[in-house]
Amino acid sequence: MPSPRWRKVLRDLWAHKTRTALVVLSTAVGVFAVGMIANTQVILSRDLAEAYAATNPAHAILYLQPFDERLVRTVRNMPEVQDAQGRRSYWVRLQTGPHEWVNFELQAFADYDDIRINTFRPESGAWPPQRREVLLERSSLSSTNSRVGDTVLIETPNGQKREVRIAGLVHDLAQVPTAFWGGASGYVSFETLEWLGEQRTYDELYITVANNALDKDHIGRVTEQLKHRLERSGWAVYSTEIPEPTEHWADDVIEALLLLLGALGFLSLLLSGFLVVNIITALLAQQVRQIGIMKAIGARRPQIMAMYLVTVLTFGMLALLVAVPLGALGARALIGYTAGLMNFDIVTSGIPPRVMALQAVIALCVPLLAALYPVIGGTRITSREAMSEYGLGKGRFGASFIDRVLERVRGLRRPLLLSLRNTFRRKGRLALTLSTLTLAGATFIAVFSVRASLFGELDAVMDDLNYDVEVDFNRSYRVTQLEREAQRVPGVARAEAWGFAIANRQRSDGTESESLRILAAPSTIGMVQPTIQRGRWLHPEDRSAIVVTSDFLQAEPDLDVGDEIVLRLGKRRTTWRIVGVAGRIGVPFAYANYRHFARVTGSTGYAGVLVLQTDRHDPAFQAQVARTVEERFKRVGLQVAATMTSGQIRATNIFQFNVLFAFLLIMAILVAVVGGLGLMGTMSLNVFERIREIGVMRAIGASDGAVLQVVIVESIIIGLLSWVLGTVLALPLSRILSDAVGLAFIQKPLMFTFSLGGVVVWLMVAIVVAALASFLPARNASRLTVREVLAYE
Repeated sequence: MPSPRWRKVLRDLWAHKTRTALVVLSTAVGVFAVGMIANTQVILSRDLAEAYAATNPAHAILYLQPFDERLVRTVRNMPEVQDAQGRRSYWVRLQTGPHEWVNFELQAFADYDDIRINTFRPESGAWPPQRREVLLERSSLSSTNSRVGDTVLIETPNGQKREVRIAGLVHDLAQVPTAFWGGASGYVSFETLEWLGEQRTYDELYITVANNALDKDHIGRVTEQLKHRLERSGWAVYSTEIPEPTEHWADDVIEALLLLLGALGFLSLLLSGFLVVNIITALLAQQVRQIGIMKAIGARRPQIMAMYLVTVLTFGMLALLVAVPLGALGARALIGYTAGLMNFDIVTSGIPPRVMALQAVIALCVPLLAALYPVIGGTRITSREAMSEYGLGKGRFGASFIDRVLERVRGLRRPLLLSLRNTFRRKGRLALTLSTLTLAGATFIAVFSVRASLFGELDAVMDDLNYDVEVDFNRSYRVTQLEREAQRVPGVARAEAWGFAIANRQRSDGTESESLRILAAPSTIGMVQPTIQRGRWLHPEDRSAIVVTSDFLQAEPDLDVGDEIVLRLGKRRTTWRIVGVAGRIGVPFAYANYRHFARVTGSTGYAGVLVLQTDRHDPAFQAQVARTVEERFKRVGLQVAATMTSGQIRATNIFQFNVLFAFLLIMAILVAVVGGLGLMGTMSLNVFERIREIGVMRAIGASDGAVLQVVIVESIIIGLLSWVLGTVLALPLSRILSDAVGLAFIQKPLMFTFSLGGVVVWLMVAIVVAALASFLPARNASRLTVREVLAYE
């Protein structure tokens, strides 16, 4: 049978169920958040890494002129190359509805039973695809409005329309899901490629290296050697791509997202520690006489401390029992959503042991650490001091400056004035409660500010691209013809043709950079003028000047404004001077004046890209003009490869931003829940300590509604105070979080925008949370009778 002190611990836990539940729930929320994020991080990273490694990802990709299997066999025999695989990429368009098309990337293989690099597997339906059949990448199914077995209409670059049957689905882990770029992906045989009017050749060469497969520099050297060999043999290599070894394209996104969510999870855990401090401080204040009695009959201070620390440890153990299964369920939901979004499968089940251990350490240690200071301070009291206390501590009104200010308040109804003065009676408890709610509010507003900053960044990018429709062609056409035909379409306000090419930097040691995309606009007041971070924009008189994006400088860190670079454009090598650096857009990019660019590339008077400004700028009108322009170009024999509207670009980015916002908002809500629980605990303690006062109110005729009002209004006052403080704290916190999100996802701080909408939303949330948090304590207070109060000690 347990000793008397441990029986007292058990009785305290059972007798004050509400207090126990509050501490357990608030601690459990923090442990749940950390466990959910840790579970997600461990399982996602492990399963994605294993699944991606199983596809034998390419170490390098070379894009070159059409070639056949003989070149593939030659490359495979090179000692530096482990394996090689040829692919053909062919862009068409797929009809999804009346006058609605999506860009459709087809990949073709000679033998589907001999796919060696970046492998993919059948999901359902037929394998391999037969003539006039296509296999859809499974993430493309929703964007094509089709099902397996349907016949769909595709349009080739030369304007031919063909019907193909969707024979099945495949899962290609290397393919970016359609939700992130708005197109679709499919796989066809060489027979189907030939039926579409194309040759049975490859145009992409995938390789894996024989040694040092994790060394990107080594892979780059092998790729460079292979590229030079091919060029010496007469092959035109247009560009190269070297992915980060073993890294899936979504790794950085997932890692950055989970890092942010983890930070918010630990914040909720920190806030739950504040509630533990509040509860234990109040418990010790209420049991001062009991502590004095225990000391009077011989209890030593370490023994008394052990009792209360065991109480806190019990809170932690109960919280662990609640948090572990809920964390696993939350992680399963988060993992499932993220995996579905990124298009990969989860095979791990259960909770990783290290995550279980982390949750156990947090659940047991955080409450103990939070309670240590109040326990040490509360048990320091002597027996004589304890016996002379009333058990209410120093919760008196009138001694401080704030109290004296409140005493001068006039004109308020007595219940409201009582609520206002009661708010500041327990200033230490109020400070802890406000700290919790203030941090919760600041986090909530900061998440909305991140969303506003993301949309501000998007608006800035769209302003840089000052056009409504982009039309890409299969080859270059005369600029005058493109612009003239476009201007004849109703709704087109302005047309501008651009030059475009892919180049590589020639370094001084003879190696080459990865591909650099160059866009050549015809004037300095054209439809693209990106925000310049350093240096300047192009001038009309510039000849060999170039503006590069920060993506390019990140890949080539030895360069900066004022430096000269040698670029290889096809077989030509030319020298350019960097005059400015533009913002990041995701890939290495550069801008040049069209006149000099056309002279260097031998394309004077020709262009392969046309951008349009329309009379109206809503997405529906942009799409209508794009369709009309395309139809006109076809009638006059101009082959359109693809069209894209700024509305489509915006919609794709908004989808991605809203996904990020949803993740952050979930964690902010968890933080707000902890704040609400803390406020509920504070109000419960306040009501408990004021039982005699409530009895006096009852004795002089206070109704249930009056007692209820006093408690709820006090809670709302605390909520409003936290809203004011949270708004002030949200200003720096919003910028910190916005900068962190920007650096994590676009490698630069976001253009900061403080969300006034978030401030208003948090005001409403704070009032609702305060009202809900005080309802149960207020109801209990309103039910107290005079007899119960007189019996209270």
